Amino acid sequence: MNKPIFGIALFFTVGIILGRYLTFPFLPLYLALLTFFSLFLIFYLKKKKVLLSSFLFASFLLVGILRFHYAYFPHSSSHILTYAPSGEKVKITGKVLNHPQLKERTIRFIMEAEKINLGEEKKVEGKVWIVCYFPLENYSYGDTVKVEGKLSLPQGAKEKGEFNWQRYLSYQGIWVELDTGKVDVIKRGGGSSLIKWAYKSRDWIVRVIEHTLPLPHSAVLKGIMLGDRESLPLEVRESFLRTGTGHILVVSGLHVGLILFLLLILFRVLAFPPKLAFLIIIPLLGCYALLTGFSLPVLRATLMAAVGLVALIINRETPLIAILSSAFLIILFLNPLTLFMASFQLSFTAVGGIIYLTPHLEALGNSIASRIRDNTSSGDASQKMKLKKLSSWLGKPLAVSLAAQLSILPLLAFYFNRLPLIGVLTNLIVAPLISIILALGFSLVGLSLVSLGLAEWVAASEWLAISLLLKITGFLSFSQPNILSNLICPYVKPFPSWLLLVYYSALVAFPHLCRLVHSSWFIVHREKTLSSPLWGED
Repeated sequence: MNKPIFGIALFFTVGIILGRYLTFPFLPLYLALLTFFSLFLIFYLKKKKVLLSSFLFASFLLVGILRFHYAYFPHSSSHILTYAPSGEKVKITGKVLNHPQLKERTIRFIMEAEKINLGEEKKVEGKVWIVCYFPLENYSYGDTVKVEGKLSLPQGAKEKGEFNWQRYLSYQGIWVELDTGKVDVIKRGGGSSLIKWAYKSRDWIVRVIEHTLPLPHSAVLKGIMLGDRESLPLEVRESFLRTGTGHILVVSGLHVGLILFLLLILFRVLAFPPKLAFLIIIPLLGCYALLTGFSLPVLRATLMAAVGLVALIINRETPLIAILSSAFLIILFLNPLTLFMASFQLSFTAVGGIIYLTPHLEALGNSIASRIRDNTSSGDASQKMKLKKLSSWLGKPLAVSLAAQLSILPLLAFYFNRLPLIGVLTNLIVAPLISIILALGFSLVGLSLVSLGLAEWVAASEWLAISLLLKITGFLSFSQPNILSNLICPYVKPFPSWLLLVYYSALVAFPHLCRLVHSSWFIVHREKTLSSPLWGED
């Protein structure tokens, strides 16, 4: 019970998965939860550690089941789902919940329904996915609008392995959709002022990038800095996917880490007390997460940074796995549906894999390097020294890159039917370049507040860095020769999800098996050495 946060997060996750695939009656679940939690409190107050963890973990498993049911299924009789599908056109009034996106000559946005007119007006609730084919009027987040059209249920996957549009929307709390030819603005304004600021700031950053950089460089920088991939040319997007660097075009923890690093340097130069600097940095990171639309990788990194900084403020050492588990648990408790989103799974699996596997892979690499040095002729001291420097220089980065790729490759194959085997090498080359592009990008945006002329000077360096990135990903994608192309990024047929469970169970067991094999090899080698006839000779 020293640090139970990992176990709590694990059992809460199992509860969410059970809630998704199995049906449980509410009352027995609720009574069981009260029983387990009461037993936990009794054992805790009496300071009896026997079964304490079991009752705590069982309580969170039941909380996970209940939390999923509460978040996923519509419970109100006035939910918009009760009116779908509609045989005739209906009029719906509600608020725009996100930034409307122009895609394929249509405007798409999410509406929070408030009223429905079926001859008479009734109050409703629930989200609706709106597609407008004739975008004649401007509207934005927070506006109250009226749409007219037929309500329909989103289509699920027709064949196994196809993208399931219905499930994708349902995980966002959207159960119905409506196609319309016109959106009437009833009232402008409304919504959160913070979210409005985020959308306006994001639009301003996009304009600065598009003004200072040409295509496709501006599209790449928008993807790297803001996660906006809409304007990316198809061949560029394909190059990133084939080389296992598609995560670069998603706002990730790397961005948060770089901002954290720059802020720490700034406050140190300004001679701020460390704890005061940490307190100021936490809300600043929150502002950046808001600016990116609370994308899951950024939210994960921001929460990890916040937990880590709070631990430093209160002078408490906290393991990385506990920090990751805390961020994981907070996000899932706020919205358990994120567990089933690919971006959430990729983000946490990559970081968890790096934390868990890197020390073992690094130790394995050092062991292999040591054996190679031992097998090198004793007279070649300079060769041994070069091998030692090379292993110390490449060991950590290679272990981190390999740990990340081993962790996410099955998920990439599962969701995108691709297996970018060259990803370990590509990410090792590209990672330092991405840090430079990010730093230049933030400098470009910051200087544009002072002068666009100064920003354009930085944009010239940014153009060179992005050009190099495009050259590397384009070359390593090997898109032309079919044989080589299929070798470095083979197509994978859809496979059942239980295979992922088998793979990750084996991956967790892998370091322990390596340790066992290494110990056995050491014992056998030692016995051979001791039984050698030369042993003990003068």
